[in-house]
Amino acid sequence: MAGVKGVKRLNKDRLNIIFTETIKWCLYSIVFAAPFSKSISEIGITIAIAAWATQKILNKDLNFAKIALGIALSVYVITIIPSFFNTAYPELSIKAFFTKVLKYVFLCIIISDVVTTRERLRDLFIVAFLSIVVITVDGIIQYYTSFDALHGYRSFKMRLPEIPSGLFWDFPSDSNAGGFFKGFPTASFPFPNDLSAWILLVLLPLSCVAIFGMKKNGYRYLTGATSIALFYLFLLAKVRSAWLALGISMGYIAISKRKIWIVLLIIIVFAGSVLIKTEMTNNIFSTGSFGDRVGMLGTSWQIFMNHPIIGNGLNTFFVNFMKYRNDQWKDKKGSYAHNCYLQMAADTGIIGLAGFMFLIGAYFRVVICALRNIKDNFYRTALWGISIGVFAFLAHSLFDTNLYSLNLATLFWFYVGTSLAIINAAKTTGL
Repeated sequence: MAGVKGVKRLNKDRLNIIFTETIKWCLYSIVFAAPFSKSISEIGITIAIAAWATQKILNKDLNFAKIALGIALSVYVITIIPSFFNTAYPELSIKAFFTKVLKYVFLCIIISDVVTTRERLRDLFIVAFLSIVVITVDGIIQYYTSFDALHGYRSFKMRLPEIPSGLFWDFPSDSNAGGFFKGFPTASFPFPNDLSAWILLVLLPLSCVAIFGMKKNGYRYLTGATSIALFYLFLLAKVRSAWLALGISMGYIAISKRKIWIVLLIIIVFAGSVLIKTEMTNNIFSTGSFGDRVGMLGTSWQIFMNHPIIGNGLNTFFVNFMKYRNDQWKDKKGSYAHNCYLQMAADTGIIGLAGFMFLIGAYFRVVICALRNIKDNFYRTALWGISIGVFAFLAHSLFDTNLYSLNLATLFWFYVGTSLAIINAAKTTGL
């Protein structure tokens, strides 16, 4: 009898190892591929959730009370449910509830539950850094060749003659000739705005680690050089809302008591406007698309006011926009609000928006408290930097569609989960 129990225990241990390794490699694939491959990241999330749930059932470990932000995540999910009573498109709402809301909540939970040791955190950071390097190099290649290397995307808004079919190296190398410029880089993202949102999310953590968290000069030079290249790409993208979000993030930096960063960021903002070309400066500080955004916000407000308390239904904004717009595209073309919070309120009402803001407030409260207790300088700095990146990303979401972009939303929730993983690892391993 004891032998049978021993065999069962051995098989269970082997299965746990298989499940844990599967989840780990899924997480690595998600953080590496999310900026350039929706399919890889989606497959990774699906397999990770399935393996994690199976492992929990196998171990009869269904106590979720220990999950960081468990209450806040539950509140966020629950406050979305009332919007189902108003949805005119139940199939869209139900699908989004499982494939977007619950998927990202579980992604956060899995990261914080599995990445619990120094070694796993280190490996996760290495994979994330490699992904950052790939996208940064790709964006710079795209700027100088007019095509990105991963998808063949053209630079955005290229002011060039019609390009004939062929390989990019068949074209003249001097793209600035005749008063033309190479265009706005997007790297593996569809728009410069998305690229800038990604840079805000990853540049600030990387810079913090390079300046404050690295002891070995070799690693510091490597992360520092990558940070400089990222900021150069940020300059080339010329996204006004991203610059504004960078400025807003100074407020969080002041609250988190790293006041030297206020000085550094002020210098960066003013130096950027001097160092970049006049043409680029005009793009950053111009108001060319302001009228379009005002029109979108007006239509979004009408949708919100139709059902302000519980919303018009999760994931229905795009189709509702077609009905509410009053231009030549009425009933033909949907759009986004270019303000994630207004769009969230239009979909899930004040109740749903309040649930999300409660979650975000709980996240920053937990992070700021943890920063006082984590002993390891590298992980304390990494946590601080990630939280700054998350804050800047959320600030930029006031002006764009970040939380409704699959690539960006995946990375946002992944970094929130990584923050929780650092906090949990600090508690269990004494980091």
